[in-house]
Amino acid sequence: MMCRVFHHVVVACLSISFLNVALAQEPAVNSVTPGAIAPGTTSNLQVNGGNLAAPKKLWTSFPCETGLAEGIDKNGENPAQVTFKLNIPADIPCGIHAMRVLTDKGVSPLRFLIIDDLPSVASVGSNTTLAAPQVISVPTAVDGSVPNQGWQYFKFPAQAGQQLAMEVLARRIGSSLDPMIRLLDVKGRELAFNDDTPGLNGDSSLTYTFKEAGEYIVELRDIKYGAGAYRLRIGDFPIATVAYPLAVQRGTTANVTVAGFNVEGVAPVAVSIAGNEPAEWKNVSVKRPGGASGFSTVAVTNSPQFLEQEPNNTPEQANRVELGHDINGRLEQPRDTDRFIFTAKKDQTATFTGITRQQGSPTDLNFKILNKDGGQVVAAEDSGVNEGSVAFKAPADGDYVLFVEDLNHRGGSEHAYRITVSTNPPPFALAASLDTFNIPVGGVVLATVTAVRTGYAGNIELSATNLPPGVTASKSVIGTGRNDAVITLQAPADLPTGTLFDIDIVGTARIGDADVVIPAEIGGVLKARNNNMRWTPLNLGNYVAAAAAPAPGFTWRMEPAEVVFGKDLSTKIKLISTRAAGFEEAVAVAITPPQNGLPAGVTIAVKNIDKGQNEAEITISANGQAPLGDFTAGLTGTLKQGDKTAVQGMALRLKLAAPMTIKLDPAGGKIAKSGELVLKAIVERNPAFSGPVNVTLQNLPAGVTAAAAMIPADQSSVDIKLTAAADAAAANVANLTAKADGMAGAAKLEATSPAVTLTVE
Repeated sequence: MMCRVFHHVVVACLSISFLNVALAQEPAVNSVTPGAIAPGTTSNLQVNGGNLAAPKKLWTSFPCETGLAEGIDKNGENPAQVTFKLNIPADIPCGIHAMRVLTDKGVSPLRFLIIDDLPSVASVGSNTTLAAPQVISVPTAVDGSVPNQGWQYFKFPAQAGQQLAMEVLARRIGSSLDPMIRLLDVKGRELAFNDDTPGLNGDSSLTYTFKEAGEYIVELRDIKYGAGAYRLRIGDFPIATVAYPLAVQRGTTANVTVAGFNVEGVAPVAVSIAGNEPAEWKNVSVKRPGGASGFSTVAVTNSPQFLEQEPNNTPEQANRVELGHDINGRLEQPRDTDRFIFTAKKDQTATFTGITRQQGSPTDLNFKILNKDGGQVVAAEDSGVNEGSVAFKAPADGDYVLFVEDLNHRGGSEHAYRITVSTNPPPFALAASLDTFNIPVGGVVLATVTAVRTGYAGNIELSATNLPPGVTASKSVIGTGRNDAVITLQAPADLPTGTLFDIDIVGTARIGDADVVIPAEIGGVLKARNNNMRWTPLNLGNYVAAAAAPAPGFTWRMEPAEVVFGKDLSTKIKLISTRAAGFEEAVAVAITPPQNGLPAGVTIAVKNIDKGQNEAEITISANGQAPLGDFTAGLTGTLKQGDKTAVQGMALRLKLAAPMTIKLDPAGGKIAKSGELVLKAIVERNPAFSGPVNVTLQNLPAGVTAAAAMIPADQSSVDIKLTAAADAAAANVANLTAKADGMAGAAKLEATSPAVTLTVE
C-alpha cells in the first residue's frame, strides 16, 4: 500500500503509550509493540487501543505492504488489540514516521511509528534499582516506561577503546518523560551525564569512549521524577540533530549528511527529489559502515539552495549568492560568523526568514543586512521559539551583505541553519484543529481553522480537496479582521465505510489577479495530543485523513442557508433536527469556538432544541460597531441519551451588509422652467430590514423643489415629482442624490444613492 508522506507524525512506538482524546466510536491507538520496526524486514506489529475490531487496513506514511498477521488466534476480533504484518522496504529511511488503523467505525488519529535499524528489546519493568539492572547486549534499543518517581537501569558489556552513543527518544515521540541519562560503572560512580541535548527538543544523549573493558550501567529517569515512555538507543550511530543542508530543491539531488554529535566519519547520502514531489519534508538517515543510523528530516522546496563555502567570515570573503536563493550554513566554531553578498535593485524587496530550532539545530540565529559600507539596513528580531524574519527593501542599486551569527556566539557542527529568501512570501498560514475527519454517514463533523496573517487582511475562503464521493464542505470564510472560522464536512447517508481518504483543508485568497491557495497544517493538533511536545515531526504536519463513521443520533440543518443582516439589525434562523430512533433528549446548542467565535459586535441568542422537539429558532444580532463583510460562525449541538453522546456541528455563513441601498432613475435628467419631472427612487433592503423608508433629495438646483417621499414597507420604489419655478436659473447639477432613512427599533438606518445629473433648461 502506498501512503502519503506526512508532514507531521503520530504513531505509538512499541509499548509506548500516548494520551488520546477520541470520539466514543472511532478507533484509537494507544501503543504499539515493538517500539520500532527495522527497514528491509517483515515484522509483526501489535497495536493496542480501542475500537480496533474488524480492521480494514493499517495505513502508514511510507510505502509498504500491510495485512493482518497470521497464526494469531482471533486476530482482528479483539477491540483492544490487533496485530498486523508489515513488509518494510529496505530503502525506507530510519526516523519517525506515522500510522493509522481503519475500521468501519472510522480511522484512528495519526500516531508515531519509528523505523530503526537497531534491534529492539522491551524493558522488563523490574529494573528499577542499581542493584537489579536489566542485562542487555549492545547495539540495541530498549522500549519501556519509567514509573512515577522511579528509575530504569541497564547493564551492558563494553570493550576497551570502544565508543558508544546513547540517546533517548521521549519528548520527540510525544512522551511525557523529560529524560536524563547517567553512565555509571558497576559501583555506581558517574562517568557521564546528560539532561537536555541541544537540538533534541528536550531529549538526552551522550557519547563515551571506554578506557577499560568491563560492564557498565545506564541510568534513566525523568528530570523531575515524573513518568513516561521512552526508546533508549545504544550503539555506534551519529546523534543527529539536523540534516545538512536543511533543504533540497525539487527536481535536484543533494548530498545530505547530519549535523550533531558523534557525526565524524559519517558519509552523506544522495537525496533525490522529483520535480513534482508533493511532500514538503523527507526523512533522511545516515550511518557509518557497520554502525546504526542517525536520522533527521530535510525540507522540500521550490527554491534553489546555496551552501556556504568557508572561509566567509570577513567582508572580503563573503560568498556571493543570488537574491531569491535560500542559504544553508554552519557556525562550526564558537564566535564563527558567516557573510553572504547579493545584488539588489532600488526598491527590490525580499523576506529573509531564519530556520534552526524547528528543524533540530540549537542555534539562536542572529542575522542582519548591511550596505556596502557596513552600515545596518535591517536586522532580524527574535520571535520566540521561531527564528527571526526581516522584510528587506533595497534603498539603492548595489551590493548588500547578509551577516549571520549565533546570538550567544556558540558554534559546532550541530549549529546548522537555513535562511529562506522569498521575493513573494505567503500572505498567511493556516492551522486546522483536526487531523482526522470521521464523518458520520448522513451527518457532519466540524473543525476550526486558524490563520496567522502576514500582511494580508482580507477574506480567506475555506474549502476541502480530495473529498470522498458525495462529501461536501461548508462555504466558510475567515472574514476581514478575523483569524479563525469553522468548516464542516457533511457526508451522504450512503457514504461507504472502510475507505480512507487523504484530504486537504485549504484557504484561498484573491490577491491581485491571482488566487493564493495555502493548505492548513496540523502541527498544533499533534503537539496537543503528544504532551505538548516542543516540535512535532515536520514530515507529518500536512496530513489530514477522512473516513466514514457510524450515523449520529441526530442530524440538523438551518433555514435559511445563508444569514444576511447588518449593523443595528437582527434576524432569525431556524434549527431543524432529524432524530434517530431512541434519541429524544434535548439538543444542547452552543457557539463554537466558545471564546471569540463571533465577529465583534455580533451576538447569537442560542436556544436548545427541547426534548422531543425538532426545531428551535435563534436570533442573530449586530450592533452599530459590527463590521460589514462575510464571516463564518459555528454552532455545536450535543445530544446525550443514556451512555450515548451525539455531537453535530454547523457552519453559519454570516453576511453583514448595509441596511439598504438606494438609487435614482432620473427619467432623462432634464426639467424645463415652470415644468415638472417625475424621478423614481428605488430601494433594495437588507433581508433583515423590512420597515418603511423616507426619501429626501439632496443638492437640487436653485428654483427646483421636491416633496419628501416615503417608500412603504411592502414596496421598493416611489415616484418623486420635481417642480421648477418660472425663474429657475439654467443649471447642470451633477451631484443630485437621494438620502434614505428608516428605523430598526431605536437605531436610525441611512443610505445615500449614487449621484445623477439634473439639467434645468
